[in-house]
Amino acid sequence: MKLFATITSIILHPLLMLTYGMLLVLQLTYLSIYPATVKLYLAGGAFLCTAVVPGLLVLLMIRLSPAKDLELSNRHERAIPYLIFITSHIICFFYLYRMHVPFWLLSLFIGACVALLVALCINFYWKISVHAIGTGGLLGALMGISRIQMINPFGMFIVVFVAAGLVCTARVLLKKHTLMQVYAGFGLGFICTFGASVVSYFYLFI
Repeated sequence: MKLFATITSIILHPLLMLTYGMLLVLQLTYLSIYPATVKLYLAGGAFLCTAVVPGLLVLLMIRLSPAKDLELSNRHERAIPYLIFITSHIICFFYLYRMHVPFWLLSLFIGACVALLVALCINFYWKISVHAIGTGGLLGALMGISRIQMINPFGMFIVVFVAAGLVCTARVLLKKHTLMQVYAGFGLGFICTFGASVVSYFYLFI
């Protein structure tokens, strides 16, 4: 069971959530008509900016610091990684802006940044689950996109719901977080990305 929980935590790592989200957008929305080369630039750029580079920087930080826990279980060691994640999201935002992606997609990155900023502030007083923030944000983004694009990817909703349940359960089983910490993380991620999509929805009429 512990091995399954560890594998789940790796597959559904927070660093991969925006890449998964970008792949869903390129599959479910009208952006699916983009040429394969453009899709590669979008998905590859998101993966590089929000997964590869911040992941390497965090690994370097851990290697150069007394902290040897890759999970960064101590919340006091999480401030710098949070700042790295936020910076990587901002860089990806401007990269996609230069690629002329629609505003409703950019707004989801804004929502993700807001969630990370709030989590950073909470982290000074209480440990919150970044894994849960990631899956909650992915679900909120999926629901927001479905509303904007007037689509109903029911099967994908089920997949994301199950994935969220698995990763939240895994974090509790591994004793990395309490139930309240994963509930709070999931709620924060969902509210920020779904809220950002609602704002972008109204922006379309301005």
